[in-house]
Amino acid sequence: MIKERLKELDIKITELANYLQISRPTMYKFIESYDNGVMKEVNPEVKKLFDYIEKNDLVGKRNVINYILTKMGDKKDVDEDSSLYLKEVKTYLINNPDTEKTHFILSIVNSAKYDVAIHFLNQVMPLLNKKKPFAEEQKMIDLYNEIIDLYSK
Repeated sequence: MIKERLKELDIKITELANYLQISRPTMYKFIESYDNGVMKEVNPEVKKLFDYIEKNDLVGKRNVINYILTKMGDKKDVDEDSSLYLKEVKTYLINNPDTEKTHFILSIVNSAKYDVAIHFLNQVMPLLNKKKPFAEEQKMIDLYNEIIDLYSK
């Protein structure tokens, strides 16, 4: 169990959450999910960290901190605009860990089942401001409005 292993290493959960720049409740959720074997609810990078801690009997607190700093740092190959966007998303997720939007964002990151809906939304969003959409575009707008109406009731 990762919770006990962290205690053995004298790593406080708040300290680990701070190093990973996530909220303490989110860290508790990841630990609980990991210990219960529900890996799809654990951030993949955090899962790798937990696996590293669990599988290396000789690992110490310094090794864990070094792992976080060297293997989990910001990616250098992301361009500046993307990096700013990713920081915005990360900040939102950290500050709003238990919202419906956060759960959805995490779901779309961890599953391909929403790809069609994402494609549809990416296509329809620019059309919403179009003054005279073509017939096919109007069908997409109408479908979007139907979905919004269903959800709003």
